[in-house]
Amino acid sequence: MKNLKKLAFCTALAGIAFSSSAQINQVDFIKGGINDAQILFEEYLTPYANSFGADLNAGWYNTAKPHKLGGFDVTVTVNTAWAPDAARTFDMATLGLDATIIGTSSIAPTAAAKRSTYRPDLAYYADFPGNPGDPIEVARYEVPGGSGVNAIPLPMAQLGIGLPWGTDVTVRYLPQLDLGNIGSIGLWGVGLKHSILQHIPLFKKLPVLEASVQGGYTDLSTFANINFQPVGYDILDVPTLFFDGQKITLGVQSWTANIVFSQTLPVITFYQAIGYSSSNTSLALTGNYPVNRLETEAGPNLGKIIVDYDETNLEGDGVVTDPFDIEIQNSKDLRLNAGFRIKLGVLTFHFDYTKANYSVFTGGIGISFR
Repeated sequence: MKNLKKLAFCTALAGIAFSSSAQINQVDFIKGGINDAQILFEEYLTPYANSFGADLNAGWYNTAKPHKLGGFDVTVTVNTAWAPDAARTFDMATLGLDATIIGTSSIAPTAAAKRSTYRPDLAYYADFPGNPGDPIEVARYEVPGGSGVNAIPLPMAQLGIGLPWGTDVTVRYLPQLDLGNIGSIGLWGVGLKHSILQHIPLFKKLPVLEASVQGGYTDLSTFANINFQPVGYDILDVPTLFFDGQKITLGVQSWTANIVFSQTLPVITFYQAIGYSSSNTSLALTGNYPVNRLETEAGPNLGKIIVDYDETNLEGDGVVTDPFDIEIQNSKDLRLNAGFRIKLGVLTFHFDYTKANYSVFTGGIGISFR
């Protein structure tokens, strides 16, 4: 499970900075079986899924005023979202796990928690024939700690182009970045902005003021390489390289709709917005994974914790292929936004803050014509 920190590192920092957690490559929670693993995956990573959704819905604009026909801007932004305090822990006692919780509390940290947060153990038991009432411990592990990374920065490049009728089209892009043995990340998006004050004759005489409607959609995809081998079990006929190619994959689709206001003065523009944002995350574990079990049949392995392998039955007791692909319904937020842009010739700098359940700081630099 500690390798979830690697996914958090890969996607959260997106090539900006590296974290020591990237050195950890064990996902011990799989020892408890796929059902519990799926539940814990979702609980542990949901704050990051929500943070990515908030990042993807920010940074679409730095003024309400659209370009003139043929005008354009090229902007690089970094959106940084963070999880609220309530999203930094979860209660395992409410999840219906097969595990027995060992410790003074059932509260476990999410990926967004501090590294020093308390971590209980999870233990799994199986009955052994001939020894009723005294089950054997099949697996035990300490639940993953927080990554120590709560603020999630995400960079991207945007191109805005002026169209007829007071409309801008905006495209955003981050090429698929290959982070070597760690994984990769990339995104794309498209948005529209349309002036509404142009349709009100009174406001045509007030060039300082502008209001527009704006909407955008962004799609992010990333994966992290992981390595979970059947270490510590009696292994029966499993090929050495059979468990290579394991991955955690994450896809986030987000959309937002806003009403944007701005007031343009010499050099500086102030802008504000109110809107709604939503996102959806798909989370998958791909590759082959060992599933341990207690051997209860008479023979040389009786009473041992084993991983067995049948080449003709990869979905048998000992191996699971592509264990799950789940959907996480992320936070749906009313968002309030305010910021400013400084324009020096064609060069622009902007900064804004979005207040929501998962709030976001945005900073950017660009060039803008017409």
